Amino acid sequence: MLASFDQAIKIKPDYTEAWNNRGLALEKLGKNQEAFASFNKAIEIKPDYTDAWHNRGAVLYELGKNQEAIASFDQTIKIQPDAADAWYGRGIVLENLKRYDEALESYEKAIQFDSKNQKAINNRKRVLEKLGR
Repeated sequence: MLASFDQAIKIKPDYTEAWNNRGLALEKLGKNQEAFASFNKAIEIKPDYTDAWHNRGAVLYELGKNQEAIASFDQTIKIQPDAADAWYGRGIVLENLKRYDEALESYEKAIQFDSKNQKAINNRKRVLEKLGR
């Protein structure tokens, strides 16, 4: 799979979707630094590419770079305010940082834009319990 994306990029170096998908493939292989670089390349080519911003946030979280992850999710949301997955990812990072009020707000936004997001619904419930509500 990775070889296919590399081949596509070799043929068309500004193929943003190939860079993004290459990053996803690398992330699945546990090569998060390389995945991060691929997402950055996609963003460099197309700065408003929300999928790459979102995936960059997820891989930064996996790398333990929480503030940078939040910034990437925020950039996704700035470009696409109804990006439920970005709100959800932002909530995960904020909950991990024990910033429960902000996490709750993010989960609620995720649910607002995707009312069937069971993970966000479950996480919202857990955060409410942590807040004693």
